Amino acid sequence: MRRALLASLPLLFAAPVLAQERPLPPSEERAGPRESRNSIRNSVRRLRRELGIERAMVEAQLRGLLSPRPAPPDWTPRRSGRGSLELGPGGVPILRLEGTPEEMGRQHGELLRDEIGALRSYVRDFVGSRRLPRATRRAEALFAEDIPERYYREAEALARAAGMPLAELLFAQCFTDIYRVFGCSTLAAESAEGEGTFLARNLDFPTLGYLGRYSLVVVARPRGRRPYVSIGWPGMLGVLSGQNDALAAAVLVVHGDQGAQAGLPFQFAFRRVLEECQSVDEAEALLRQTRITVTNNLILADRLGGTRVLELHPERIVARGPTPGGLLSATNHFLSDERRVERFSFTYLNSRRRLQAVQQTCPAAGPLPLERARQALGAASTPFTCQSMVFLPRAGALELAFSVRGAATKRRFVRLEAKHLLAAR
Repeated sequence: MRRALLASLPLLFAAPVLAQERPLPPSEERAGPRESRNSIRNSVRRLRRELGIERAMVEAQLRGLLSPRPAPPDWTPRRSGRGSLELGPGGVPILRLEGTPEEMGRQHGELLRDEIGALRSYVRDFVGSRRLPRATRRAEALFAEDIPERYYREAEALARAAGMPLAELLFAQCFTDIYRVFGCSTLAAESAEGEGTFLARNLDFPTLGYLGRYSLVVVARPRGRRPYVSIGWPGMLGVLSGQNDALAAAVLVVHGDQGAQAGLPFQFAFRRVLEECQSVDEAEALLRQTRITVTNNLILADRLGGTRVLELHPERIVARGPTPGGLLSATNHFLSDERRVERFSFTYLNSRRRLQAVQQTCPAAGPLPLERARQALGAASTPFTCQSMVFLPRAGALELAFSVRGAATKRRFVRLEAKHLLAAR
């Protein structure tokens, strides 16, 4: 915790200093006075927003350090209806949920009632108890209309079983649309081991010193939908990283120049992708029909070898494919000519550094060994890398490493057979 806290302190100071050192690009040097003033005004607004994000991260870390810690998780195997909690290879906790929305919500809440309390503590510590009621009302006004009814039913059953207010539980599913603090790194390529295309990802997230120990694998079998595997935390209904029997997906926050818009919270949007799609093309088509709330990168890989980064924006989605050598990589900024904006905040420069680390570790064309992919994740890791994983949709497998302190990439990766996890029992 101390290391992560010390690493985050420069965020308070980096953006203002870098803003003062920013040279004007040629396009602004040639622009007239009005265009230059507008461009400078937009740049200042963007820097202020990102500085606010950086400050929020540090403040949250401080609140987490000063607040009482939740009790450690209890991963003792147990059952609730068709749901269960079990320990997989390497002691990885696996939560299995199956059935109707009401059944899955009840199983989730009964199996992890105490552990879900840690999510509640985390959101309160991150946002701040005084700000939480107002933030909850804002989220409801923005997102309530777009959340599918079946997710509401699942959330109601979960909240009831876990003894948690429904409004607070729903806010926990969408507060990441409002508070933009991820810092992730990804790459996708063909594996040299003959296991098809892989999608490798680091999830960098401020754990406030305790959330990392609650990482778990969720195996969900919603009735009438595709089963999927998600890497997350107790109480989380949506998807940040996951795969079904044909498609893998991972989200990376992009810090835009505007706040959240009305629409479907992205954790729910990406759960829909895994519940309904089996290819990169289908995922893109579904998201083009979805009201996007915020700027994100979504990297996708399917079992037929398709890979794509979708640069998501409330106004328009831009698709980006791999390099001629077959490597596809993304961090926390857009790369397409249409969406790319050079910035000089700490978050943007750090995103560029991590992208460069991935690309320098994987410079060769053609298939890549999985060990090289893990090395790339290690080169791009930060003290906030609490989860690291490699999805193999064609092989029906995934590798993952969880960490409580330091980077997860320094831990041993555990292999799970997703095809066995997703098989009907």
